[in-house]
Amino acid sequence: MNGNKTNWVLLTGFIILAVFCSSGYMLKCYNCPLTAVPCKTNVTCPSDTDSCLWLKVGESTLSGCYKYSNCDMNQIKEKYKVDNFNFKCCQKDLCNRSQTTMISTAVISIATMMTMIWILCF
Repeated sequence: MNGNKTNWVLLTGFIILAVFCSSGYMLKCYNCPLTAVPCKTNVTCPSDTDSCLWLKVGESTLSGCYKYSNCDMNQIKEKYKVDNFNFKCCQKDLCNRSQTTMISTAVISIATMMTMIWILCF
């Protein structure tokens, strides 16, 4: 019985650590100019930006830090001088990767949590 209590304490500690590790630091975004090559470069965003931008124009994609309040079609069209584009602004680390290769962080988190539960409980 004492072993089960230890397992639950470890599991609770892991959950708390996972929550706190995702907060308290600057946002990180992929950062590449308008290019057809998948972006692999990332940066820590400056304090005046609070989101990551993913912008697709034809076969090319732009990634970078962006101010969330400016994340609307008209402002992006004016700033980047583009037409016929898709875009996404998001506020989690490295959330602006290519849409075709994006893996949901929620799926990874759930899989990690299920693995930890399996290891600790069985």
